[in-house]
Amino acid sequence: MYAYIKGTLAGESASNIIIDNGGIGYLITVSARTVSSLPPKGSELTIYTEFIASENTGVVLYGFLSQEEKEMFILLQSVNGVGPKAAINILSVMTPEELTLAIAGEDEKAITRANGVGPKAAKRIILELKDKVDLSFGVSDNYPASDTNMESSSFEDVLLALTSMGYSSSEALGAIRKVENADDMNSSILLREALKKLAL
Repeated sequence: MYAYIKGTLAGESASNIIIDNGGIGYLITVSARTVSSLPPKGSELTIYTEFIASENTGVVLYGFLSQEEKEMFILLQSVNGVGPKAAINILSVMTPEELTLAIAGEDEKAITRANGVGPKAAKRIILELKDKVDLSFGVSDNYPASDTNMESSSFEDVLLALTSMGYSSSEALGAIRKVENADDMNSSILLREALKKLAL
C-alpha cells in the first residue's frame, strides 16, 4: 500500500513515530533501534513502510530507516509462529546484519535477547532462514562476497577456534567477514587478523 513515506518527524514515543506528510500525520510503529537513530524532531526523513492488517492487531503501519531492515522484517514473518510484533522486537535488539550473522552462526542466544522470543522460536528462525539469508549482506567493497570464503577449510578452522575461545558464532563470523582478502590467508593468519578485529 505504501512503499515509503517522506515527510517531517512530528513526534515519537518508545515504539511509534508520527510523520507529517502534506498535513496528514502518519502513525508508524518502529523498532527501538529506529527510535534511537532518529534525527531531531522537525527533521525531514524517509521511512520505508509495511502495511499489515490482522485480526489480532488491527491495522498497523510499520516503518524502517532502511530497505534492508524492512526486508528482514518481512523475511522473519515467513517463519512459522513469528508475527510482526516478534519481528519488530528482534529488530529492536539486532541490526539486519547482526541477525544475519546470528542465523548463519546458529547463535540462538543472540536472537533470544529480543523480548518475547524464546529458544524454540530462535531455533525455528535459524532452521527456516539459514538458507535464505545472504552472508554478503553489509560487506564492505574490500571484502569478496563469494560464498566460497564461507566454505573454505581455513574459515571453518578459524570459526571453530574463535568459538572455542568463548566468542559467539555471530561474533566470530562478523570478525572474519571484516578481514580483507580473507580468502588468500591460511588459518593461522586469518585467526590472527580476526582476533585483531575482535579487539577493536
